[in-house]
This record gives sequence, structure tokens and C-alpha cells, in this order.
Amino acid sequence: MRLRMPVAAAVAFAIVGAACTRQEPSPTSRQSPIAVGHSAPAFSLQSASGGTVSLSDYAGRPVLLYFSMGPG
Repeated sequence: MRLRMPVAAAVAFAIVGAACTRQEPSPTSRQSPIAVGHSAPAFSLQSASGGTVSLSDYAGRPVLLYFSMGPG
């Protein structure tokens, strides 16, 4: 019972922290939408663990891209 409260607090803190970290796009990075069936342009994003992940890291493998607006 004593361990549940700190674990629950750590999980809640991690979820809130992850939800509050998002990058605003630079004004020069805005492009026209991609048509269905076309390839995604090359891009890199910061991962939740702090590293950088590039789309090219997954070349030749299926990739599901999920973009969330986050809270609010």
C-alpha cells in the first residue's frame, strides 16, 4: 500500500510532463498538405526520451504517424 502512492504520482507526473512538451513549428516549415498515397517529406523530431528520431530511420518499414495537438 505504501508503494502505490509514489508509483501513481510518478506515472501521473510522467503523463502530464509528456503532454506539456510540444514544439511549435517554425514559420518556414509550413508546406502544403500531402495528398493521400504520396510519400511523407523527410523530417526529424525530438523523441520523448530526448533523442532525435528521423523518418529516414524507418526507411523500408511501415510507419504510422500520429500527431496530437495535446491538451487544450
